[in-house]
Amino acid sequence: MRENRGNRFSWLQLWDWIALFHRVVYILLFLALGFAIPIKNRMATWVIGFIVINWAVELRLWAKLKRILQETRRQQLLLFTIIYLVYLLGLLYTSNKEYAQFDITVKLSLLVFPLLFATIDGRVFSFLRSNYIFLTYIAGCLTASVACLVNAYLGYLETGDSSLFFYMALSFLHHSGYLAMFINFAIVLVVYLTFNHFQRFKRWHLGLITLLLIFFNLMVVLLSSKMGILSLLVIYLMMALIFLFSKANRNKAILPLTMMATVILLMVSLPQTMERVERGTAVVENMNSVKADAEESTGERILVWRSAWNIIQQHPLIGVGTGDVKDALLEEYSSKGIKYAFSRNLDAHNQYLQTYLSVGLAGFLLLVAMLVWPAMIAFIRKDYIYFFFLLLFGMNLLTESMFENQAGVVFYAFFNALLFFYMPKR
Repeated sequence: MRENRGNRFSWLQLWDWIALFHRVVYILLFLALGFAIPIKNRMATWVIGFIVINWAVELRLWAKLKRILQETRRQQLLLFTIIYLVYLLGLLYTSNKEYAQFDITVKLSLLVFPLLFATIDGRVFSFLRSNYIFLTYIAGCLTASVACLVNAYLGYLETGDSSLFFYMALSFLHHSGYLAMFINFAIVLVVYLTFNHFQRFKRWHLGLITLLLIFFNLMVVLLSSKMGILSLLVIYLMMALIFLFSKANRNKAILPLTMMATVILLMVSLPQTMERVERGTAVVENMNSVKADAEESTGERILVWRSAWNIIQQHPLIGVGTGDVKDALLEEYSSKGIKYAFSRNLDAHNQYLQTYLSVGLAGFLLLVAMLVWPAMIAFIRKDYIYFFFLLLFGMNLLTESMFENQAGVVFYAFFNALLFFYMPKR
């Protein structure tokens, strides 16, 4: 009998050690993913693959199901998978099956991360605080920024071309709009992590943090993404207003207002960025006169948005189907003589229109709901990091089809699941 008990005890011990190993692997991989997202899509893809393998090898399916049944927060997380299911329904009435399969694969993170966070052992999160992931993400944004500047400098030494420090020439890791969005979220994290732990910092720490914010501001301006700059100014302005309306935090408004002034000063000081902003503003002011041969990015987007809206009016309820979006847009570009958009095979450059066009009214309403509903809860509970994440992403969806690119899908799906899971209960 004693021998049997000893064997049973040793098996239980082994099982506990295996469970501990899986928890450690989760922690390391989540930290790695935070770093990888701003660096390179392929790196993030590999990390996600290892996370999924760890989840599958872990087994314990009944324990995972019990966690969902017992916790409301985990059940609510699964609501974010509904939009992926809607895209799957869009396969039923699409004709381009090949593109549909590709599109569903790109969007897979919309299903994976809510499911992961809804089922993972809570002991992982009792050790892995969200701040640790935020720090690796900030480090990733800093690494990506430095890499872009070094690459531009090396190119400048060979060619003497200063334009390598601006816009797409600068951002060789991601599209400039995506990298600007990543850095903007890092700025939100730096500001709120600083104020949340303000008493721990010495003056020289605060000096370094201020320099980091200025450096990130400079990177966003150099990247010359109009939405990137606009969303950064909006974030700083809203931060200042939130602090000003809080009696205990009014002095904190000085930082975002100072950083906002820094962004404006940098824009004025850099003529190439200012020229892009002025050109974009002029196009918006004369929106009705944009011609089919427009090649300026803002004019190009206006033509693409019109094309998408024309198709939506023809398919207002269920859209054209998950796989037929690109074909429908190309046909519209061709019929309207929009050569530039046709030659570059452009998507709708607006995720709200792209989703409506693809899976109809239900998909559009779901997309809006999955941004507005958690944003309202986060604001009420004063979880401003989550609130600004959703605001930032929602603004960028106006000018980019973020769910059509893995960089955008992974960024949203991972941080949305993480922040929702950690959101305060009250």
